[in-house]
Amino acid sequence: DRTKKKLNSARQKEVEEIIESMKVAVKHADSNIRNKLELLQAELHGLGARHNEAVALYNAAIASAKKSKFIHEQGLACERAGLYYKKMGCARDALVHFQQAHACYKEWGSSVKVGAIQRELDGFNSIGTNFI
Repeated sequence: DRTKKKLNSARQKEVEEIIESMKVAVKHADSNIRNKLELLQAELHGLGARHNEAVALYNAAIASAKKSKFIHEQGLACERAGLYYKKMGCARDALVHFQQAHACYKEWGSSVKVGAIQRELDGFNSIGTNFI
């Protein structure tokens, strides 16, 4: 348990260092990097149980990817947000984000990702949480 905590702390420090590097890079290539930075920050805030910050950053990552017309990265941000909401027990928000990810991946043309997201959506239907 102690070793695991030490490893997690080292990983978190590494992620924080990457985020700092990305903050510098975003000044030079905002439209290429911003959504990736926001998604990484959202993931880190989610792990740290900072729900409001995580949600705001997932939404920002989705919006940035959409603005830059990176449909596959928009899909990834929606998928990760869906997984976060699912973990938090927020079925309605998870479902909405999985539906958005499905649409993005379909537009992008990735049948593998569409299938993976469809399995997530089918899980909602099988437990009676169909909010469509």
